[in-house]
Amino acid sequence: MAGKFLKFFSPFVKAMPEIKQPQREVSFKEKFIWTAVVLIIYLILSNIPLFGVNLEESTDYFYWLRVILASQRGTLTELGIGPIVTSGLIMQLLLGSRIIKVNMSDPYDRAMFSGAQKVLSVFLTIFNSIAYIFGGAFGSLSEIGIDGVFFIFFQLLFAGIIIILLDEVLQKGWGLGSGVSLFIAAGVAGQIFWNSFSFIPATDGVPRGIVIAFFWVLFDGDSSTNLGMLFVRPGGFPSILGIFTTVGIFLLVIWFESTRVEIPLAYRGYRGFKGKYPMKLLYVSNIPVILVNALYANVLF
Repeated sequence: MAGKFLKFFSPFVKAMPEIKQPQREVSFKEKFIWTAVVLIIYLILSNIPLFGVNLEESTDYFYWLRVILASQRGTLTELGIGPIVTSGLIMQLLLGSRIIKVNMSDPYDRAMFSGAQKVLSVFLTIFNSIAYIFGGAFGSLSEIGIDGVFFIFFQLLFAGIIIILLDEVLQKGWGLGSGVSLFIAAGVAGQIFWNSFSFIPATDGVPRGIVIAFFWVLFDGDSSTNLGMLFVRPGGFPSILGIFTTVGIFLLVIWFESTRVEIPLAYRGYRGFKGKYPMKLLYVSNIPVILVNALYANVLF
């Protein structure tokens, strides 16, 4: 039976749009298609600028956190996955500390718990939107105006609900993995592709993308440029050292993900029968990094 905490969220859960779980087995091909659709929608949101926002008059407080939060400055994905991760963290802490009573073996309680987490994500989207606007993330209130404040707020709220539903599509079994991991991976892949193959000139007169810059310097015939200048580029532009470091970290993560540790087990009920339980060395995956950065972003702002 649901406790008072979940009963409080019950009216909000009923009013929230919901993605139904599939009543049949979803094929891998269909899951792949749904995952691609979710990713495309998210990328479209990431490239639609917030109307009424002047980025030149504002400060990006979360520049170094945007990759982890899967957010893009000045777009509909300004808040990224922050509300989803924060609500999940709060609900899991309340459940783990037994502050709230939830019987996870009861389908009703389990559904109410996930519904309450989704409602809390919407509440946090509203709170973060107000905090961003009144905190000066989009410029001073006098320049935005009262109409601009409401318009920016509803843009962030609408986009936040869409992102929550996109994550729910994958969580309910229609796609592959989770929306949080997918959005982060898409952001990281986009950054790597941009920093590798961008033709836009940097301040040193060489293309920003390190792969393009490498061939540019190799075949331009200009004696003033050489491959040595690409090893470490000024201004934080992509460099040869950076791309080798990225590849090294990528291979290291693959090794951690593929490594298993076998934990010895003994079963008393079977006369001391012994066995081994394989566990991933990187069992917690990227969850601690995401949680810490989401918590830091909330505390910072």
